[in-house]
Amino acid sequence: MAACVAARARRRVGLRQTAAVTVLVIGSTSEVGAEVARLLLAHGIAVRAMRRRPGAPVPAGAEPVDGDLRDPASLAAAFADVERVFLISSPAREQVELETNAIEVAERTGVSHVVKISNLPIDGLDTGLHGNHRAIERRLAGSTVGSTVLQPSFFASVLARQVAGLRRGRLVLPTGDGSVAWIDPRDIAAVAAAVLADPAPAAGPLRLTGAEALTADALAARLAAVLGRPVELVQPPLDRWAAALVDHGMDPWLVDSTVHLYRAVARGALAGVSPDAERVLGRPPRPIDEWVRDRLLPQLDA
Repeated sequence: MAACVAARARRRVGLRQTAAVTVLVIGSTSEVGAEVARLLLAHGIAVRAMRRRPGAPVPAGAEPVDGDLRDPASLAAAFADVERVFLISSPAREQVELETNAIEVAERTGVSHVVKISNLPIDGLDTGLHGNHRAIERRLAGSTVGSTVLQPSFFASVLARQVAGLRRGRLVLPTGDGSVAWIDPRDIAAVAAAVLADPAPAAGPLRLTGAEALTADALAARLAAVLGRPVELVQPPLDRWAAALVDHGMDPWLVDSTVHLYRAVARGALAGVSPDAERVLGRPPRPIDEWVRDRLLPQLDA
C-alpha cells in the first residue's frame, strides 16, 4: 500500500518511479537547487547537497558535502558514487570554466546524466551570459555523459530584487513594449526533479516558460491587482539605467549582458510560450500571480 501511495505521489508532481539513484545537487543553497533537493527527497530519492561554504545549511534529509567548482580537486567526494547531477551556478564571467570543471569530473566518475539550468537562446545574442550558456551547452552536447538542458525564461524571483521600489509603488523594467513569459522558479525545480527522477530522462533542451507572456505594463497591472496597491511602471533609458547599476556595484560584464537581453526583449525575443513545462509536469505552469502572492507579498509586508 505504501508503495502505491508513493507512486501516486510521484505522478502528481511529474516524478516517475525509477531505480534507486543518488543525485548530486550542485547549487543546493540556491532557490532552485534547494527546491530540487526538497522535491527529490520528498519522493525517497537520495540527495547529496553540495555547498561552497562549509557549514552552510542544506535541505533537511540531504547529505551535505563541501565542494567548490573553482577547485576541481575538491569535487571528488561530492561526485563519488553519484548517478545523476543537477547543475546550476551563479551568473559570472568564469561560468564556462566553473561548469566545465563539473562536467569533466562527471565524465571521470561515471555519472550517467546531468541536468543543467541554462537560459532561453536568443538569435544574435552570443556574448556575455548568453554566450556562457551556449558554450556550456555545446560542451555537454559533446560529452560522454547524458544531459538535459533546461532553458527557462525570466525567473519570477527577479522581482524580489525590487522589494524596496515596490514598497514605494514603483516597478523598474526597461523592456519597452516587449513581452516575457515569466516562470515560477518552483516550476523550474519541479521540471528538473522530474527529469532527474525519470528512468529514461529526456534529452534536452526543454524550453521553460510561463503560460502567458506579459508586457511590462501588463505585469505592473497584475502586480497592483495581487498586491492590492498601485504600481507605477518606470522605464528609464537603458544607458542611464545601466550606469546606475554599475554605480551601485554590479559587475559591468553582467550589466552589459542584461542590457543586451532587455533590448532583445523589447524586440519581442522572449514573447513565445512553450508547452515543455506542462508536458513534463502534467499541469500548466503556475501563473505569476501565484508567485507574487506566495513569495513577494510576504516580503513587502515584512
